[in-house]
Order: sequence, then C-alpha cells, then structure tokens
Amino acid sequence: MKAIILVAGFGTRLYPLTQNLPKALLRFGDKTILDYLIEKLERFPIFDEIILVSSGRFYLDFVEWQKTSACKKPIRIIHNNVYETEKRLGAVKDLDLALRAFRGSPESFLVFCGDNYFDFPIGYFLLPCLGHPAWPFIGLYDVKEKSIAAQCGVVQMDGYGRIVRFEEKPADPKTTNVSVGVYYLPAPVRLRLYEYLEIEKRNPDKIGDFIAWLTEKESVYGVEFDGAWFDIGTKASYEEARRFVEDATTH
Repeated sequence: MKAIILVAGFGTRLYPLTQNLPKALLRFGDKTILDYLIEKLERFPIFDEIILVSSGRFYLDFVEWQKTSACKKPIRIIHNNVYETEKRLGAVKDLDLALRAFRGSPESFLVFCGDNYFDFPIGYFLLPCLGHPAWPFIGLYDVKEKSIAAQCGVVQMDGYGRIVRFEEKPADPKTTNVSVGVYYLPAPVRLRLYEYLEIEKRNPDKIGDFIAWLTEKESVYGVEFDGAWFDIGTKASYEEARRFVEDATTH
C-alpha cells in the first residue's frame, strides 16, 4: 500500500504564517504538522512508500525538510508545477497526479489531506480497509455541533456504516459526522477518478466533492474516530491545535 499526503495548498487564510512556508511545515513545538503524520505511518510495514504532492512554489521546502526527516520509509516528493494561488489545480487533480504512475498496478492507497492534525491511531482505520480491501473508506469524526459541521464535509450513514449522503459544507447539516481528510482508495477507484475528471469534467477543487460523487456510483463506508482532530485552515485553528499538542507533550 502507498500513502499519499496532499500538501499542495497555499494556506492563504493563514497568511502571513504561510506566505513563505507550506502549511504542513508549520510547527507544533519541535515538530512540523507533517512530522506527526509521518511518525504514525512509520509504524506500519504495509506502507512501502510515502508520496507527497506539493506545489511547485514550495517543492524545495519539502526537499529541505526531507533532508532532516527521521523517516526511514522511502519518501517521494512530486510537484504539480503550480507557483501561484490563482493557478492551483485543485486537490482532486493533485491526487490524480500522484496516482498516474500506478495505473494498471494493483496497489491501494491511503490518502491524507496534509493540513489536518489528529491523535487517533491509523491502525484503527486500517483494520476495516484490510478486511474489505475492495471498498473505499473514509475517516469520520463527530464534531458535536451543526455550526461546525456546516464548515466541513458532512456524512450520513446507514446501519451498516455505508455512506448514503455526503454533502460539502451544507447550510443545514443533517448530522455532525464529518470527513477528516483520511481516505482508503482501492486500485479500481483510479478509473473512477479518471471518469470524474476527464469524462464528466467535474470540479477538481475539493476531495470531498469527489467522494460525494463516488458515493453515488458505488458503496463507500465510513470509520468513526474518537480523540482529537483539528482542521488547520485558519490562524485560530492552528493556535488551538498547537496549544493542544504542546500541552499533551509536556504532561
């Protein structure tokens, strides 16, 4: 299995913190957001490679980060040749860029949005994926409040954990279960990605839009997590996550 981490965003809502630094390389104490995720992946032999998808603008920042990374797994950094925010491809096209090299191969993929921090174990998510490797899965978290859910991808499931509705930032959320930016994609989903982008010419901006579309085509299942999760999209959410992590590591 390959692990793909999408880190090509420009983090404009975090300016000036991310004006000259990618969001994934912001620090909590002595580690970057990316370091915490990489450490989780290192524990699992099933991942034989980690692939980072960067923008062209911040590609060298990730190359420099890799030189000092303690990660022992192979890390491949690719960039999307985008240097300006106005020309960004969108997360779905960034994902497609990472998957192109594997067309026709049997690998499955665990995909992460690189601007999230969570403390729940990846192994808990992997168990159902490995037990049912032909099904796509997404990680979910109960944010408890509908006002918070309205800013996320909101999910409804049936009694078997199958997703029956996925809405990106709905005005009136039906649940408070939201996507946390963790996805398991079996090999055949690459064909769905091609269908989404090239045949139906759908919006390439948000992974959530692709997942919403995918749930209408085939069975997609959710795995609910407990613990802490932060979507680091604003200065306020970054500071909240930073305080949480630094408090946790000092106690």
